Amino acid sequence: MFDRIAHRYDLLNHLLSFGQDILWRRKMSRFLPQKEDIRLLDLATGTGDQVITLLKMNPAITRAIATDMAEKMIAVGVEKAKRLNLNGRLRYGTGDATALQFKDHSFDAVTISFGIRNVTDVGTALREMYRVLRPDGRALILEFSLPKNTLLRNLYLFYFRNILPGLGSVISGDKEAYYYLNRTVESFPYGDDFLRLMQKSGFETVFETPLSGGIATIYCGIKADTNS
Repeated sequence: MFDRIAHRYDLLNHLLSFGQDILWRRKMSRFLPQKEDIRLLDLATGTGDQVITLLKMNPAITRAIATDMAEKMIAVGVEKAKRLNLNGRLRYGTGDATALQFKDHSFDAVTISFGIRNVTDVGTALREMYRVLRPDGRALILEFSLPKNTLLRNLYLFYFRNILPGLGSVISGDKEAYYYLNRTVESFPYGDDFLRLMQKSGFETVFETPLSGGIATIYCGIKADTNS
């Protein structure tokens, strides 16, 4: 499905979120570890918007790997990285977030934006993120959520159910993809429920930062430093 919409994916993200997705991705940079020589893994990278944003904002990221299962999405990301001369710091590859082909303790940060709700087993993906993180490393997850404010929540759900799917279908030419979006957002655990999933997966310290009134949320899980 994501391969089918790769050619319109970035345009639709910006258009359907009124440009908020750009701001949300930038805010992820605030939660990266405060250190030099950061090694970053970006999962479900899509066309690479999140990893590219972080590389542009944070020169401390010296090496980044971006993986996704959708090869056409990766192809778009590779071209963007070439245009921005990021190839020396960024490497793309295909990969499954529930079965990472990396050694334990390989990364200082693992990120995933608008992808965790699409994995086949959320708990397994979170445990894999925990496994490949170094002690004191951080998992940063940006995902849609539901606003607590009743009025905002109702407006948001009306837009998600009645306007976004139609617009997405017309522009992308793929009706199913954008009806799938609102179904997964409404059924996916968010807030405290998602924080509990992170804790069950091994993260000792977890917290959330709601964005735009709770339309999206950044979740952070920190792996304990066993030497501290």
